[in-house]
Amino acid sequence: MYKILIFSTEYSYVWMEKIKQLKFDNVAFDFYFYHSLTELENLFVEHANKYDGIAFSGQIPYLHIQSKLPNEANFIPRTFFDILQRDFYYKMAEIQYKDPSFSWKESVIDFIYNENNYLDLKNWLPQEDFPYILSDTIDIFGHPDAYDIVSNRHLSLWREKKVRYSFTRLTNLHHYLKDDNIEPILVVPTKYSMSITLTKLIKEIELVQLTNSQVVTGHLIFSAAQNDAHEIEYRQIALYKAILDFNRELGIPLITFKSAIHYEIITNYIDLLTITSNLKSCSLTNFLQKELPFKVKIGWGIGKTLDESRLQAEKATTFCQGAFTQSYVLTKENQAIGPLDGQSQLATTTSDTVLNEVAEQTHLALFQLQKISAVLEKLKTDEVIAEDLAAHLSISIRTANRMLNRLHETGYATVLEKKLLHVKGRPPKVYKISLHKEMD
Repeated sequence: MYKILIFSTEYSYVWMEKIKQLKFDNVAFDFYFYHSLTELENLFVEHANKYDGIAFSGQIPYLHIQSKLPNEANFIPRTFFDILQRDFYYKMAEIQYKDPSFSWKESVIDFIYNENNYLDLKNWLPQEDFPYILSDTIDIFGHPDAYDIVSNRHLSLWREKKVRYSFTRLTNLHHYLKDDNIEPILVVPTKYSMSITLTKLIKEIELVQLTNSQVVTGHLIFSAAQNDAHEIEYRQIALYKAILDFNRELGIPLITFKSAIHYEIITNYIDLLTITSNLKSCSLTNFLQKELPFKVKIGWGIGKTLDESRLQAEKATTFCQGAFTQSYVLTKENQAIGPLDGQSQLATTTSDTVLNEVAEQTHLALFQLQKISAVLEKLKTDEVIAEDLAAHLSISIRTANRMLNRLHETGYATVLEKKLLHVKGRPPKVYKISLHKEMD
């Protein structure tokens, strides 16, 4: 049975409790209420790892966790309940029926943006009649002061006598507007749209669990003079003992095989994430560095079958070129990640002043831009594809694509259309990034 955690405020629970009426086989829902975003962070850290998926009542809590706890958030399927076109137009038809004098251009709608295609309004509503909006991107909801930004937008438009209607997703917005006697029109997801959102989340959970069951092989190899039988025997015994000691310390039953000068560990993807702190720092590497006086190359291979993972693991060891024990991961897509030694930290020399300007232009969070800058400096290139960016930032490829597209749209990246990589199928886009572009 899948366990899904629902985060909600008490205000949102009025409509979110409809989830209890939905019929999903082998799915259990638990609700947690939060009264502040700080409390939400604490609840997430304490409880999220006990569940298969997370759903948030809206954009603000979802983006807040993504911003404040990216490492924890990126390794669990999550979503938020948004307004679908069906919900929106049903509500608008009701408003127009009750108020024949309704005017789109005298309205402010805070939940339409580029990511939901403005709920199709731009495809049929003339620009001169288009309503006021909060922002062209959903990322504005990830701002630390998102509630104040939303309420101030509504208030300023009312005080300037530009609008007569306020449409909102925020169930507590009326508290911000009551002193001005403004009653916002709350639009919430219907039971139908909540069902669609949760169905997508369940499919993502199924995909993650399928990924977690992938076969992983660890290939450990040491070097020794071929004519020094005693040294080879010593290193064999010492390495094997160290692996067993690591097993006991970690508490994960790793299957271990040995040959002349290498050892093989068989496990699965979810255990690999534990051993490597989500593909960042390999605890086995750190352990062997302390226990053994000789270098060990560790290659982790991921594959659909044992033979495929073994082949990837052997290839991964070829990336270990340092003077000390190192480890690399090679995915089934031939993506190398490493070294996972806990020593290589992303560092950026791009000034925050420059990146703040880029953040304002692109509506990307400053911390995201800092990490992108650091990756480019680490790789010593200004060209990157979404898959590589995702691997180095520990984010999904979809998120990496969204960030690169945003940089491209705002002129901070160009697509090198003619640069083809040696891969099967459609080649990925190569982005040339320039975070120092002259400001307009």
